[in-house]
Amino acid sequence: MRGMDRNETTWGILGALDREVALLRAGMRDVREELALGTVFAFGTLRGRRVAVACCGVGKVNAAMCATWLLCARQCGLIVNAGIAGAIGQGLRTLDVVVSRELCFHDQDPVMLKYFPKRRFFEGDPALLALCRRACARPGVLRGAAYREGRIATGDRFVADRATRERIVADCAPDCVEMEGAAIAHAAFAAGKPCLVIRTMSDCADDATNVTYDDFLERAADQSARIVLAMLEEGCA
Repeated sequence: MRGMDRNETTWGILGALDREVALLRAGMRDVREELALGTVFAFGTLRGRRVAVACCGVGKVNAAMCATWLLCARQCGLIVNAGIAGAIGQGLRTLDVVVSRELCFHDQDPVMLKYFPKRRFFEGDPALLALCRRACARPGVLRGAAYREGRIATGDRFVADRATRERIVADCAPDCVEMEGAAIAHAAFAAGKPCLVIRTMSDCADDATNVTYDDFLERAADQSARIVLAMLEEGCA
């Protein structure tokens, strides 16, 4: 992305849950809040960067609305979505990290490919991927978790049973599944702005999800937020 290393670029940062943006909001300075689309957007500085941070809420529509507003109405130069996901890819465990090499919708009817944007996959921005890679290589950022650049699948369903998991694997073979990322990437694609989605695994999107999700939600959300903080610092270095 051209100009990503310029301090004047405002980073739009979204999480679906309050916990996913809690560490980011706590570290912000000179905060100004604005209410739009039923969402509180916080504008300020974080680790030397200008940022706009919001909890967009769960699901594709909420995520796309907030991403579009930040990118178009408030002219953020890029958007990062950080949060949790269910692990599907082979070898992934809770608290491992998947970053969006590409994203897709697991609940999209094929007929939608006939209409704008006429694509199934949205690629993660290469410059943001490289920045994330460097950030995650910093000592203490991943805290022993595995790092993977892979495919993230999005849909308006909380995947918590093996049958749904197997259907998604057969359809698009993602590394993890969640409810917002591809919608944010779709909005960024339409706006012509860079996008990256960062997910820490809170569960394995199977019959045990309702137990492991509650156990790991906070740790997984904080892990993704720490990666964003490291990216902001790395970009200023």
